[in-house]
Amino acid sequence: MLRLQVSKEFLIFILSILVQVPLAIFLGHYYDQRSFLDTGYLVSSGLNPYQPYMITVFSNPNMIGINPIIGYPPLWPLLLGLIYRLSYNITPNLFLYNFAIKLPVIASNIALAYATKTIMQNLNVPQKRIQFAWLFLLFNPFTLLTTTAWGEFDTLIALLCVGSLYFLSKGKIIKSSILFPLSIVLKPISLPLIGLPLFFSTPKNRRKNLLYILISFVIVISLWFLLFNLLGWIAPSSPGLVTSYFKMAGSMTPFNLVEVIQNTAVLPAGLDFLGYLWIPALLIGYYLVYRNPPKTMTELSEKAVVLLLIFFLTRTWLSEPNINLLISFAFIALASKEMNFRNFAFLWVIPFVFMFLNTSFQQLFFLVSPSIIPNLTQLDQSIRLWRLIGKFIVVLVWQIFAWRLLIKLLRRKSNGNA
Repeated sequence: MLRLQVSKEFLIFILSILVQVPLAIFLGHYYDQRSFLDTGYLVSSGLNPYQPYMITVFSNPNMIGINPIIGYPPLWPLLLGLIYRLSYNITPNLFLYNFAIKLPVIASNIALAYATKTIMQNLNVPQKRIQFAWLFLLFNPFTLLTTTAWGEFDTLIALLCVGSLYFLSKGKIIKSSILFPLSIVLKPISLPLIGLPLFFSTPKNRRKNLLYILISFVIVISLWFLLFNLLGWIAPSSPGLVTSYFKMAGSMTPFNLVEVIQNTAVLPAGLDFLGYLWIPALLIGYYLVYRNPPKTMTELSEKAVVLLLIFFLTRTWLSEPNINLLISFAFIALASKEMNFRNFAFLWVIPFVFMFLNTSFQQLFFLVSPSIIPNLTQLDQSIRLWRLIGKFIVVLVWQIFAWRLLIKLLRRKSNGNA
């Protein structure tokens, strides 16, 4: 019986890989994946990926032109440069190179599914819920389209954050303090969670808190700021690089109304302060965590969902792949009998619908169908207003459900479950 179960799980594992491989080879987001492809070439060539260059090395017409400048810390560009050296530099095939960049993403999707499954088993969650969570993370179309197909690696960030909190709950502070800052230097979307471990420790563990702060500080300084200086790249404190995170308005936020009114994705002059609204909002969130500190892995996951929701709901820009950071935490946090998994279905269903209105889904085909980008531009001239209004309505629906879940989680009290 056990052998049969293992064989079935192995077949499901293989099936998930078989589903993801063609998505990884042929698809990619027109802006983000193009940026990754260009960045790998630039880093491999000894050039600064944070500067504009005319790219002519790739045959696809959508890949010829000024590179979209990558907005992540230097660790990911360095990895992209290595991938370029080991793939396109040896065999100049764009689809092979595209697939090579997606390999860490596929591995992260699989690893996150198994990590979530293992944690839920250790929390004595009913087997049906564990199986559902595992299958969901392996085959959910929203996750696969926004990671394997898109090219974004938010599930890698989720894996590092979930693993960090799990090690923390087991008292393994050094492992925990390595994984969290590592997620930040790969993609700062996890930054709102960096202080959560400090509220888990008791007053007797203040030395561990200091150790966590010290290790996190060293990793962030070494793999972010020092790397910029060592490589001679543009400093991360450059106004153009930093303010782009605070002035953009739109995507999965109500601020996409700005695009309807003034046909731009930048906050209007005089409203720049709204781009910093998430900072005081997170401080309030941490105050609420302080009043009801987490004591178990389940509660740590709850607080993580709370802080991420506060961050996402108060930002002026939120990309669809970022939602993947919530899903695994939601499975662990909502696994208790008091809350049903249906409470978080909107977290991915509504963004999945949003992908089509935002043309993110259509842009995934730019490598296999180069004409799709100019065709989308032409079509958008006739439907743009209605498409933008549709985006705004869908986002409002998502906001309503998200605020309801946030309020429900804030009203829950720690119950001490393991």
